[in-house]
Amino acid sequence: MLRLLTDDELDRHPDPGAVLQSWLDAPETEGVWTYREVYRAVLNSRHHTVHHLRQLPSGHVLAEPGLALPHLLALCGAEPDRWNGLLKALDYDPRDEKITFGQLLDIIQAPAPDAAALQKTGS
Repeated sequence: MLRLLTDDELDRHPDPGAVLQSWLDAPETEGVWTYREVYRAVLNSRHHTVHHLRQLPSGHVLAEPGLALPHLLALCGAEPDRWNGLLKALDYDPRDEKITFGQLLDIIQAPAPDAAALQKTGS
C-alpha cells in the first residue's frame, strides 16, 4: 500500500521533489489517500518547489500566507495593476478547487485580468 512519506524519509530519497510530483500525478485511489491529504503533505514538505505549489488549488496555497505571500510579492511588487488583478482573481470562492495557484499567478500576470478570464480557466 502506498503512503505519504515524511520529510525525514524524503531526505533519504535521491530526488524528493520527484516523489512529491508522483503524489500529485497519482490518481486518487479510495482507501490510500485523498487529494486533500496529498495537498497538505506537499504544502508542509520542505522539499516542495514553486512548480509543486503551482499545481495545487489556489485556496490551499493562499491558506498558507507564509508560502503564498513571497510569490505574490515577487510577482506584484509595486505594480498596482497586478495587485488589482489579484483582487479580481480572488473574487471567487477560494474553496472552489477549479483554479490552481499557478493559474492564479498567470491571471495576475495577464495584461487585463477579468472575471471572464477567470471563468475560462475554471471550466
